[in-house]
Amino acid sequence: MTYDTPLTLQACAKINLFLDITGRRPDGYHLLTGVMQSVSLADTVTISLSPADEDSVRLTCSDRALPTDGGNLAFRAAEAFLAHTQADGGRKTALRATVHIEKHIPYPAGLAGGSTDAAAVLRGLNRLAGEPLDAAALEVLGGKLGADVPFCIRGGACITEGVGDVLNPCPPLPDCDILIACAGEGVSTPEAYRALDAAYGGFAPEFCQPRAEQQNALLSALAHGDLPGIGAHMFNLFESVILPRHSTAAGLHAALTAAGACGVRMSGSGPSVFGLFARGGAGAAYRALQSEGIPAWICHPMTASES
Repeated sequence: MTYDTPLTLQACAKINLFLDITGRRPDGYHLLTGVMQSVSLADTVTISLSPADEDSVRLTCSDRALPTDGGNLAFRAAEAFLAHTQADGGRKTALRATVHIEKHIPYPAGLAGGSTDAAAVLRGLNRLAGEPLDAAALEVLGGKLGADVPFCIRGGACITEGVGDVLNPCPPLPDCDILIACAGEGVSTPEAYRALDAAYGGFAPEFCQPRAEQQNALLSALAHGDLPGIGAHMFNLFESVILPRHSTAAGLHAALTAAGACGVRMSGSGPSVFGLFARGGAGAAYRALQSEGIPAWICHPMTASES
C-alpha cells in the first residue's frame, strides 16, 4: 500500500472505428459489435490514498461545470474500488481516495471522457493499493460502472461485443493523424438509443441487418495497415439518426471528407466527428477548423501499453 504519494495517469479518449447494434436483450440492453481504438487526446488524472477514519472520496476537477460527487463516474469508480477491496480483500485500514482530473477531452462527445476518467481511477487506486485486483477483475468492476469502462481500462484496439463488455484484442490503427472535431449541441446517449429503437423496430431480429462482412474487411485492413481501406470500411449506426438531427456534426463530417480524410466517422453517439489522415496530413484541415472557431484536436493511435 502506497500512502500520500500522488500517482498521475493519462486517461485516453477512444474512437469507434466500427459500431453496430445486432439485437436487444430481454432486459432492454442493446447488443453491440464494434471496434474501438484509444487515442492520444487525454485527460490527466492524479490519485492518492491516505489512511482515514472511514472510507471516503474527495474529487476535484479543472472544469467547474462537472460534478465532483456521485454525479461523476470517476467518483463512483473510487467508491466502488474502496467498497470492493474492503468486502473482498479484508482490508483493515480505512482509506481516503483523493482524485484530481485535468479535463481535456470534450463532453458529451462520444469519446468516453467520463468512462476513461473512471478507468484511470480504478487502475491508479489498484496500483496504489498493491494491485489486489488482477486485470480481469478490474475490468469486471469497471463494467458495473459503464459499458465503455472495461475497454478504457484495457486500452489499445479491441473488438467489442455483448453490451460493450466483451473485449478481444485486434490490430490497432497504423501510425496516422486522427483529427477530432466537436461542436454544436451535445447528444444524450439514452436519447440516441431511443432514436435508434424507433428507426430500427426496437432491434427485433427482422430489423437487424448483418454487417459482419464489412467489419471483417475493416479488421483485414487494420491487419495490413491499409489506412484507405480502414477508412472505406468504418461504420457507425448512430450516424443514421444523429447526423440528420445535428446539422453541425453533419457539417463537420462533410468538411473532413472534403479536406481529404481517408475516412470520416462520428464517434459513439456523437456529436464528435473524426477523420483519418496520413501522419502529418491533418494540419491544413485542423487550421481551417480553428479559423472557424471549431474546437479540434490532432491526435494519434495509442497501444494498450501506452494508454
